[in-house]
Formats: sequence, C-alpha cells, structure tokens
Amino acid sequence: MNDGDMIRKLNTMPVNVKARGFLEMDGEEVREESLHCVHAALHAIERNEVVVETDVAETVNAMMTWRPPRLVNFLMLMSGEDYDPPGWEAAADLREFARVVLDDIEAKMVTHFPYYRSPES
Repeated sequence: MNDGDMIRKLNTMPVNVKARGFLEMDGEEVREESLHCVHAALHAIERNEVVVETDVAETVNAMMTWRPPRLVNFLMLMSGEDYDPPGWEAAADLREFARVVLDDIEAKMVTHFPYYRSPES
C-alpha cells in the first residue's frame, strides 16, 4: 500500500470523518494528503480558536507532512486500531474538537520527546 492509500485509509477512521466535517463546515479546503484530525487542529490554531505552546503548534504543523507510518507510530496505534483521543465524540464544534486532539498530541509529545516539559529544556 502506498502513502496515498494509507492516508486515505486512516482518514476513514471516525475521528477523521468528524474532523473533515468540521473543516468543511468552516469552509476550509480539506487536504487529502494529511490526517483530517491534525488538519482540524492546525486550522483551529491558525484561526486562534485555541491557544497552544509554540512547541505543540510546530509539532502539529510538522505532522501535516509526515508519512503515514510516522503518524501511526506517533499516535501509538496498533495494527487495525482507530485513533481515539478521549472526548472527541462529544466535541460540538471545531474548537472543542481541536482542543481534544491537541491535548492528546501534547500528551504523546511527552512520551516521544523525553526532554519536552523537563526543567532543563
């Protein structure tokens, strides 16, 4: 399976279908080459719907260009598992949805980047 096929498959996950809906409702052109939930989070940051630390914003921006295997690894998905950040189903709008996704991404940053949030950084 090539990267395009993988990203299309990942975007069929319920969380990404909901993200796509929020993007379309907001009039944002959906980028098929990236995860819709990441795109929704970035869009909310760019519209000042949510405020995040610079490190988080930079990571989300970078995630827009990551290859699917790297995204799956970062999100810690097991084979066949859907991305399921806590609270995404209850999100009523782009801001709430982005906040949930961003909180989950930041939590994963702590896991993947050992010096993130350390006093020495």
